[in-house]
Amino acid sequence: MAEAFIWRQSAIWLWLEATRGTAVSPKVWIPKTSWVLSPSTESATDDSWYGVIDEVYGSFTTKNFSNLNLQGIVKDDFIWYLLYWALGKYDKLKVFTWTVSWGTPARGDTVSWGTLRKIITIGSTKYYFFDWTVSWSSITNGTWTLSATAVNTFSAHMFSRENSNTHPSFTWYDIDSVASSYATFLMINTFEISCEVEDYVRFTAEMQGKQMQAVAQGTTITPAYADEPEFTASMAWVRFANNEAWLDSAEEICMQNFRLSINKNLTDVQCFGSTDVEAFYNQQFTVEWDFEALYTSTTLRDYALDSTKKAVRFYVENNGTTFSAMYIDLMKVWLNEWTKTDSNNELIRQTMWFSWQYSNEDGATIEILLINSNSEWYDS
Repeated sequence: MAEAFIWRQSAIWLWLEATRGTAVSPKVWIPKTSWVLSPSTESATDDSWYGVIDEVYGSFTTKNFSNLNLQGIVKDDFIWYLLYWALGKYDKLKVFTWTVSWGTPARGDTVSWGTLRKIITIGSTKYYFFDWTVSWSSITNGTWTLSATAVNTFSAHMFSRENSNTHPSFTWYDIDSVASSYATFLMINTFEISCEVEDYVRFTAEMQGKQMQAVAQGTTITPAYADEPEFTASMAWVRFANNEAWLDSAEEICMQNFRLSINKNLTDVQCFGSTDVEAFYNQQFTVEWDFEALYTSTTLRDYALDSTKKAVRFYVENNGTTFSAMYIDLMKVWLNEWTKTDSNNELIRQTMWFSWQYSNEDGATIEILLINSNSEWYDS
Protein backbone atom coordinates (compact mmCIF):
# COMPACT_ATOMS: atom_id res chain seq x y z
CA MET A 1 0.00 0.00 0.00
CA ALA A 2 1.26 3.48 -0.85
CA GLU A 3 2.30 5.79 1.97
CA ALA A 4 -0.09 8.54 3.05
CA PHE A 5 0.82 12.03 1.82
CA ILE A 6 -0.25 15.64 2.18
CA TRP A 7 -1.70 17.58 -0.74
CA ARG A 8 1.47 19.65 -1.15
CA GLN A 9 3.10 16.56 -2.66
CA SER A 10 0.65 16.43 -5.55
CA ALA A 11 1.48 18.09 -8.87
CA ILE A 12 -0.23 19.17 -12.08
CA TRP A 13 1.16 19.02 -15.59
CA LEU A 14 -0.35 20.14 -18.90
CA TRP A 15 0.00 21.20 -22.52
CA LEU A 16 -2.07 22.58 -25.38
CA GLU A 17 -3.85 20.01 -27.58
CA ALA A 18 -3.13 20.20 -31.30
CA THR A 19 -6.43 18.39 -31.94
CA ARG A 20 -9.15 19.06 -29.40
CA GLY A 21 -9.71 15.99 -27.23
CA THR A 22 -6.58 14.14 -28.41
CA ALA A 23 -4.06 13.59 -25.61
CA VAL A 24 -0.67 15.28 -25.86
CA SER A 25 2.48 14.91 -23.80
CA PRO A 26 2.62 17.52 -21.04
CA LYS A 27 5.37 20.15 -21.01
CA VAL A 28 4.80 22.49 -18.08
CA TRP A 29 4.18 22.22 -14.34
CA ILE A 30 1.96 24.82 -12.68
CA PRO A 31 2.33 25.71 -8.97
CA LYS A 32 -0.99 25.94 -7.14
CA THR A 33 -2.48 26.88 -3.78
CA SER A 34 -5.59 24.74 -4.14
CA TRP A 35 -6.89 22.31 -6.70
CA VAL A 36 -8.41 18.93 -7.39
CA LEU A 37 -8.96 17.00 -10.62
CA SER A 38 -11.91 14.77 -9.88
CA PRO A 39 -14.17 12.42 -11.82
CA SER A 40 -17.83 13.33 -12.17
CA THR A 41 -20.69 11.09 -13.19
CA GLU A 42 -24.36 11.24 -14.01
CA SER A 43 -26.68 8.27 -13.82
CA ALA A 44 -30.12 6.98 -14.76
CA THR A 45 -32.33 5.39 -12.09
CA ASP A 46 -34.81 2.54 -12.46
CA ASP A 47 -37.67 3.45 -10.11
CA SER A 48 -40.13 0.90 -11.49
CA TRP A 49 -42.86 -0.40 -9.18
CA TYR A 50 -42.14 -3.92 -7.91
CA GLY A 51 -44.99 -4.19 -5.45
CA VAL A 52 -42.84 -2.88 -2.58
CA ILE A 53 -42.42 0.55 -1.02
CA ASP A 54 -38.69 0.77 -1.87
CA GLU A 55 -38.11 3.55 -4.39
CA VAL A 56 -35.07 2.37 -6.40
CA TYR A 57 -34.68 -0.98 -8.15
CA GLY A 58 -31.55 -0.29 -10.20
CA SER A 59 -29.22 2.36 -11.63
CA PHE A 60 -26.67 2.80 -14.37
CA THR A 61 -23.86 5.32 -14.91
CA THR A 62 -24.69 7.21 -18.11
CA LYS A 63 -22.07 9.94 -18.24
CA ASN A 64 -18.42 10.34 -17.22
CA PHE A 65 -16.45 13.58 -17.28
CA SER A 66 -13.86 15.48 -15.22
CA ASN A 67 -13.92 18.63 -13.11
CA LEU A 68 -10.93 20.70 -12.12
CA ASN A 69 -10.93 23.62 -9.69
CA LEU A 70 -7.58 25.41 -9.58
CA GLN A 71 -6.32 28.31 -7.49
CA GLY A 72 -2.90 29.92 -7.40
CA ILE A 73 -0.74 33.04 -7.43
CA VAL A 74 -0.28 34.90 -10.71
CA LYS A 75 3.32 34.62 -11.94
CA ASP A 76 4.62 36.37 -15.04
CA ASP A 77 5.04 33.36 -17.36
CA PHE A 78 2.91 30.26 -16.71
CA ILE A 79 -0.21 32.42 -16.40
CA TRP A 80 -0.21 32.60 -20.21
CA TYR A 81 -1.72 29.11 -20.38
CA LEU A 82 -4.74 30.22 -18.40
CA LEU A 83 -5.09 33.53 -20.27
CA TYR A 84 -5.00 31.73 -23.61
CA TRP A 85 -7.31 29.06 -22.26
CA ALA A 86 -9.81 31.66 -21.04
CA LEU A 87 -9.81 34.00 -24.06
CA GLY A 88 -8.87 31.78 -27.00
CA LYS A 89 -6.63 34.09 -29.08
CA TYR A 90 -2.89 34.73 -28.74
CA ASP A 91 -0.44 37.01 -30.58
CA LYS A 92 3.23 37.59 -29.91
CA LEU A 93 4.00 41.28 -30.28
CA LYS A 94 7.05 43.29 -31.33
CA VAL A 95 7.78 46.30 -29.13
CA PHE A 96 9.20 49.66 -30.24
CA THR A 97 9.95 53.06 -28.83
CA TRP A 98 10.24 55.90 -31.30
CA THR A 99 10.09 59.54 -32.26
CA VAL A 100 6.96 60.56 -34.13
CA SER A 101 7.79 62.68 -37.18
CA TRP A 102 4.19 63.69 -37.91
CA GLY A 103 0.71 62.39 -37.20
CA THR A 104 -0.55 60.52 -34.13
CA PRO A 105 -0.44 56.70 -34.04
CA ALA A 106 -3.44 54.93 -32.54
CA ARG A 107 -4.41 51.40 -31.54
CA GLY A 108 -5.67 49.54 -34.61
CA ASP A 109 -3.62 51.51 -37.14
CA THR A 110 -2.24 49.22 -39.83
CA VAL A 111 0.89 49.17 -41.95
CA SER A 112 1.69 46.78 -44.77
CA TRP A 113 3.17 44.16 -42.45
CA GLY A 114 1.03 44.41 -39.32
CA THR A 115 -1.21 46.26 -36.88
CA LEU A 116 -0.48 48.55 -33.94
CA ARG A 117 -2.14 46.55 -31.17
CA LYS A 118 -1.37 48.56 -28.04
CA ILE A 119 0.21 51.77 -26.75
CA ILE A 120 1.39 51.66 -23.13
CA THR A 121 3.37 54.22 -21.13
CA ILE A 122 5.73 52.54 -18.66
CA GLY A 123 7.46 55.01 -16.40
CA SER A 124 8.14 57.98 -18.66
CA THR A 125 8.55 55.94 -21.86
CA LYS A 126 5.81 55.26 -24.37
CA TYR A 127 5.92 51.77 -25.93
CA TYR A 128 4.21 50.67 -29.15
CA PHE A 129 3.23 47.04 -29.63
CA PHE A 130 2.81 45.58 -33.14
CA ASP A 131 1.69 42.09 -34.16
CA TRP A 132 4.80 41.17 -36.11
CA THR A 133 8.24 40.00 -35.06
CA VAL A 134 10.71 41.77 -37.35
CA SER A 135 12.55 45.00 -36.49
CA TRP A 136 12.26 48.19 -38.52
CA SER A 137 14.02 51.54 -38.13
CA SER A 138 11.22 53.48 -39.84
CA ILE A 139 7.50 52.74 -39.70
CA THR A 140 4.72 54.55 -41.56
CA ASN A 141 1.07 54.04 -42.48
CA GLY A 142 0.73 57.06 -44.73
CA THR A 143 -0.61 59.42 -42.06
CA TRP A 144 2.25 59.15 -39.59
CA THR A 145 5.93 58.26 -39.79
CA LEU A 146 8.07 57.08 -36.92
CA SER A 147 11.75 56.61 -36.30
CA ALA A 148 11.58 53.31 -34.41
CA THR A 149 13.89 51.52 -31.97
CA ALA A 150 13.16 47.85 -31.25
CA VAL A 151 12.90 46.90 -27.56
CA ASN A 152 14.74 43.69 -26.64
CA THR A 153 14.77 43.99 -22.84
CA PHE A 154 11.39 42.26 -22.52
CA SER A 155 8.86 40.31 -24.61
CA ALA A 156 5.17 41.03 -25.10
CA HIS A 157 2.25 38.63 -25.50
CA MET A 158 -1.34 39.62 -26.26
CA PHE A 159 -4.48 37.64 -25.38
CA SER A 160 -7.94 38.57 -26.62
CA ARG A 161 -11.39 37.05 -26.94
CA GLU A 162 -11.55 34.68 -29.91
CA ASN A 163 -14.95 34.96 -31.62
CA SER A 164 -15.47 31.21 -31.72
CA ASN A 165 -17.29 28.50 -29.78
CA THR A 166 -14.30 26.16 -30.06
CA HIS A 167 -11.67 27.73 -27.83
CA PRO A 168 -8.39 25.86 -27.12
CA SER A 169 -8.34 22.69 -25.04
CA PHE A 170 -5.58 21.11 -22.94
CA THR A 171 -4.50 17.73 -21.66
CA TRP A 172 -4.11 17.82 -17.90
CA TYR A 173 -2.13 15.38 -15.71
CA ASP A 174 -2.75 14.74 -12.01
CA ILE A 175 0.35 13.35 -10.30
CA ASP A 176 0.66 12.07 -6.72
CA SER A 177 2.19 9.13 -4.86
CA VAL A 178 -0.96 6.98 -5.09
CA ALA A 179 -1.93 7.37 -8.74
CA SER A 180 -1.17 9.30 -11.90
CA SER A 181 -4.17 10.25 -14.02
CA TYR A 182 -4.94 12.50 -16.93
CA ALA A 183 -7.92 13.97 -18.75
CA THR A 184 -8.23 15.41 -22.24
CA PHE A 185 -10.38 18.16 -23.70
CA LEU A 186 -10.04 20.32 -20.57
CA MET A 187 -11.66 23.72 -21.20
CA ILE A 188 -12.14 26.65 -18.86
CA ASN A 189 -15.69 27.42 -17.79
CA THR A 190 -14.89 30.36 -15.47
CA PHE A 191 -11.62 32.20 -14.88
CA GLU A 192 -11.09 34.81 -12.20
CA ILE A 193 -8.27 37.19 -11.32
CA SER A 194 -8.44 38.96 -7.97
CA CYS A 195 -6.27 41.12 -5.76
CA GLU A 196 -6.53 42.49 -2.23
CA VAL A 197 -4.22 44.90 -0.45
CA GLU A 198 -1.36 43.18 1.39
CA ASP A 199 -1.64 40.09 -0.80
CA TYR A 200 -0.58 38.54 -4.10
CA VAL A 201 -2.57 38.79 -7.30
CA ARG A 202 -4.39 35.46 -7.44
CA PHE A 203 -6.34 33.39 -9.96
CA THR A 204 -9.13 30.83 -9.81
CA ALA A 205 -10.13 28.57 -12.71
CA GLU A 206 -12.97 26.06 -12.96
CA MET A 207 -12.64 23.59 -15.83
CA GLN A 208 -14.32 20.55 -17.34
CA GLY A 209 -12.96 17.76 -19.51
CA LYS A 210 -13.42 14.20 -20.72
CA GLN A 211 -13.32 11.14 -18.49
CA MET A 212 -10.17 10.66 -16.38
CA GLN A 213 -7.73 8.00 -17.54
CA ALA A 214 -4.89 6.22 -15.75
CA VAL A 215 -1.31 6.95 -16.78
CA ALA A 216 0.44 3.76 -17.96
CA GLN A 217 1.95 1.65 -15.19
CA GLY A 218 5.72 2.01 -14.75
CA THR A 219 5.76 5.62 -15.99
CA THR A 220 8.07 7.72 -13.80
CA ILE A 221 7.13 11.37 -13.52
CA THR A 222 9.21 13.90 -11.57
CA PRO A 223 7.82 17.44 -11.19
CA ALA A 224 10.09 20.32 -12.23
CA TYR A 225 9.18 23.97 -11.72
CA ALA A 226 10.66 27.25 -12.94
CA ASP A 227 11.16 30.32 -10.74
CA GLU A 228 9.03 33.20 -12.00
CA PRO A 229 8.44 36.76 -10.76
CA GLU A 230 5.11 37.18 -9.03
CA PHE A 231 2.65 40.09 -8.86
CA THR A 232 1.42 41.69 -5.62
CA ALA A 233 -1.10 44.36 -4.64
CA SER A 234 1.75 46.83 -4.07
CA MET A 235 2.43 46.64 -7.82
CA ALA A 236 -1.24 46.96 -8.87
CA TRP A 237 -3.40 49.85 -10.09
CA VAL A 238 -6.84 50.51 -11.59
CA ARG A 239 -7.76 53.21 -14.13
CA PHE A 240 -11.02 54.45 -15.64
CA ALA A 241 -11.36 56.37 -18.92
CA ASN A 242 -14.04 57.21 -21.46
CA ASN A 243 -12.51 54.71 -23.91
CA GLU A 244 -9.46 52.50 -24.38
CA ALA A 245 -7.44 55.25 -26.07
CA TRP A 246 -7.47 57.36 -22.87
CA LEU A 247 -6.55 54.57 -20.44
CA ASP A 248 -2.84 55.09 -20.97
CA SER A 249 -2.98 58.64 -19.54
CA ALA A 250 -5.80 58.20 -16.99
CA GLU A 251 -5.24 58.63 -13.25
CA GLU A 252 -4.96 55.65 -10.91
CA ILE A 253 -7.80 55.02 -8.44
CA CYS A 254 -7.07 53.97 -4.86
CA MET A 255 -8.50 50.45 -4.45
CA GLN A 256 -8.65 47.92 -1.60
CA ASN A 257 -9.63 44.90 -3.67
CA PHE A 258 -10.41 43.94 -7.24
CA ARG A 259 -12.02 40.88 -8.88
CA LEU A 260 -12.50 40.08 -12.57
CA SER A 261 -14.50 37.04 -13.67
CA ILE A 262 -14.61 35.63 -17.23
CA ASN A 263 -17.52 33.26 -17.86
CA LYS A 264 -17.65 31.02 -20.94
CA ASN A 265 -20.74 28.92 -20.17
CA LEU A 266 -19.40 25.55 -21.29
CA THR A 267 -21.71 22.92 -22.67
CA ASP A 268 -20.92 19.31 -23.53
CA VAL A 269 -22.03 17.00 -26.31
CA GLN A 270 -22.50 13.29 -25.70
CA CYS A 271 -23.25 10.68 -28.37
CA PHE A 272 -24.75 7.21 -28.42
CA GLY A 273 -22.30 4.37 -27.82
CA SER A 274 -20.26 5.83 -24.93
CA THR A 275 -20.61 7.18 -21.40
CA ASP A 276 -17.73 9.60 -22.04
CA VAL A 277 -18.35 13.14 -23.25
CA GLU A 278 -17.65 13.60 -26.96
CA ALA A 279 -16.78 17.33 -26.95
CA PHE A 280 -17.04 20.63 -25.08
CA TYR A 281 -17.99 24.03 -26.47
CA ASN A 282 -17.88 27.48 -24.98
CA GLN A 283 -21.12 29.41 -25.48
CA GLN A 284 -22.01 33.05 -24.69
CA PHE A 285 -19.04 35.03 -23.35
CA THR A 286 -19.49 37.36 -20.38
CA VAL A 287 -17.25 39.34 -18.06
CA GLU A 288 -18.16 40.64 -14.61
CA TRP A 289 -16.11 42.37 -11.96
CA ASP A 290 -16.26 44.34 -8.74
CA PHE A 291 -13.96 46.37 -6.53
CA GLU A 292 -13.88 48.09 -3.16
CA ALA A 293 -12.57 51.58 -2.43
CA LEU A 294 -12.86 54.23 0.27
CA TYR A 295 -15.99 56.39 -0.02
CA THR A 296 -14.50 59.88 -0.48
CA SER A 297 -16.64 61.23 -3.35
CA THR A 298 -19.79 60.47 -5.31
CA THR A 299 -17.98 60.01 -8.64
CA LEU A 300 -18.21 56.22 -8.72
CA ARG A 301 -21.75 56.21 -7.35
CA ASP A 302 -22.85 58.60 -10.07
CA TYR A 303 -21.38 56.31 -12.74
CA ALA A 304 -23.91 53.69 -11.63
CA LEU A 305 -26.83 56.12 -11.26
CA ASP A 306 -26.23 57.65 -14.69
CA SER A 307 -25.69 54.30 -16.49
CA THR A 308 -22.22 55.50 -17.46
CA LYS A 309 -20.07 53.28 -19.67
CA LYS A 310 -16.32 53.33 -19.07
CA ALA A 311 -13.16 51.59 -20.20
CA VAL A 312 -11.24 50.03 -17.31
CA ARG A 313 -7.64 48.89 -16.88
CA PHE A 314 -6.33 46.70 -14.07
CA TYR A 315 -2.57 46.34 -14.25
CA VAL A 316 0.47 45.19 -12.30
CA GLU A 317 4.12 46.06 -12.95
CA ASN A 318 7.02 44.21 -11.33
CA ASN A 319 10.20 46.29 -11.59
CA GLY A 320 12.47 43.55 -10.29
CA THR A 321 15.65 42.16 -11.83
CA THR A 322 13.74 41.86 -15.10
CA PHE A 323 10.66 43.92 -15.89
CA SER A 324 7.35 42.06 -16.08
CA ALA A 325 3.77 43.30 -16.18
CA MET A 326 0.17 42.43 -16.98
CA TYR A 327 -2.39 44.91 -18.35
CA ILE A 328 -6.05 43.87 -18.41
CA ASP A 329 -8.23 46.22 -20.47
CA LEU A 330 -12.02 46.07 -20.60
CA MET A 331 -13.10 48.26 -23.49
CA LYS A 332 -16.62 49.03 -22.30
CA VAL A 333 -18.17 48.24 -18.92
CA TRP A 334 -21.53 49.11 -17.46
CA LEU A 335 -21.38 50.25 -13.85
CA ASN A 336 -24.66 48.75 -12.75
CA GLU A 337 -24.62 48.46 -8.94
CA TRP A 338 -23.18 50.43 -6.03
CA THR A 339 -23.32 50.19 -2.25
CA LYS A 340 -21.50 51.60 0.78
CA THR A 341 -20.76 50.16 4.21
CA ASP A 342 -22.63 51.26 7.34
CA SER A 343 -20.38 50.26 10.25
CA ASN A 344 -20.35 52.95 12.96
CA ASN A 345 -16.73 52.36 13.91
CA GLU A 346 -15.00 51.83 10.54
CA LEU A 347 -14.09 53.97 7.58
CA ILE A 348 -16.91 53.98 5.05
CA ARG A 349 -16.11 51.99 1.93
CA GLN A 350 -17.93 51.63 -1.37
CA THR A 351 -18.30 48.58 -3.57
CA MET A 352 -19.00 48.73 -7.30
CA TRP A 353 -20.21 45.96 -9.60
CA PHE A 354 -19.70 46.01 -13.35
CA SER A 355 -20.68 43.95 -16.33
CA TRP A 356 -18.98 43.85 -19.71
CA GLN A 357 -20.42 45.12 -22.96
CA TYR A 358 -18.94 44.65 -26.41
CA SER A 359 -17.23 47.80 -27.74
CA ASN A 360 -18.02 48.25 -31.40
CA GLU A 361 -15.73 51.30 -31.44
CA ASP A 362 -12.71 49.16 -30.49
CA GLY A 363 -13.89 45.95 -32.15
CA ALA A 364 -12.97 44.15 -28.94
CA THR A 365 -14.20 42.99 -25.58
CA ILE A 366 -11.18 42.42 -23.43
CA GLU A 367 -7.42 42.45 -24.06
CA ILE A 368 -4.67 41.22 -21.76
CA LEU A 369 -1.08 42.24 -22.46
CA LEU A 370 1.53 40.10 -20.69
CA ILE A 371 5.13 41.31 -20.51
CA ASN A 372 7.96 39.04 -19.39
CA SER A 373 11.37 37.69 -20.40
CA ASN A 374 10.04 34.72 -22.43
CA SER A 375 10.91 35.39 -26.07
CA GLU A 376 9.27 32.21 -27.43
CA TRP A 377 5.94 31.85 -29.22
CA TYR A 378 3.79 30.26 -26.57
CA ASP A 379 1.58 28.00 -28.68
CA SER A 380 4.37 26.50 -30.77
